[in-house]
Amino acid sequence: MEHLSSKTQFAILEAMLNGSQVAAVVTDPQREDNPIIYSNQTFQQLTGYSSEEIIGQNCRFLQGPDTNSETVDQLRNGIANKEKTTVTLQNYRKDGLPFWNRLNIEPIVIEEHLYFIGTQTDITNEIHQRLLLDEQEEEINQLLLPILPLHEGLGAVALVGKMDNRRFRILTNKLSEFVQQTSTVHVIIDVTGVIWRENFLYDNLLMIQHVLRLMGCKLYISGITPATAMDISRIKGQDQSLLTFSTVQQVLAFLNSPLTKVK
Repeated sequence: MEHLSSKTQFAILEAMLNGSQVAAVVTDPQREDNPIIYSNQTFQQLTGYSSEEIIGQNCRFLQGPDTNSETVDQLRNGIANKEKTTVTLQNYRKDGLPFWNRLNIEPIVIEEHLYFIGTQTDITNEIHQRLLLDEQEEEINQLLLPILPLHEGLGAVALVGKMDNRRFRILTNKLSEFVQQTSTVHVIIDVTGVIWRENFLYDNLLMIQHVLRLMGCKLYISGITPATAMDISRIKGQDQSLLTFSTVQQVLAFLNSPLTKVK
């Protein structure tokens, strides 16, 4: 394109930007308040503002009541440090409707003058789908962790598959509510069907034990295999320990012994 005039080159570049599905702006940080000096048609369509309404504005004019201040600070730091920065934040269109914006800013220097190019992608549908999947996963996790009352004062739950932080949080909440509502004093967690992850699983079970102990309830772990027992024995620096058994039947026999019989 070097043989073309500057005017022709600019016209071609602008046509390419306007034909892009990505919203774009250029700002001039060497002017007061880093105003927008160019916006493409996709940005105008995304925000609902005309070019005349956009030019001269700082990009913060798209922010609103639910725009995360920490994300805005991250963006400001990127500009101050002249660094390429990508954030996801909630912006607002001219009609007041919010949308989720994946914003990327990148500094460029042309003829010793600093500019920032900002590209915006509307990811509202992606965010909503993610939230829907999270809600569905939450419902599934609730169904996968049923607590069974074996008899008065005793409840049991079987863990299945891979446990992560979210599932442990759900389990802890469910057990706490169950103990409070039923006055349960003994809880069995069976780990036969769970994928054992050494310290992770052990530490989370200790945390549940601590929560239940504060509520006047005792925890028993069943389903311990020889391999799991060896893994536990290798965990160093144990300030606490779990009461573990090979099977649920062993737990019940222990609880029915004269010294520990459930009343």
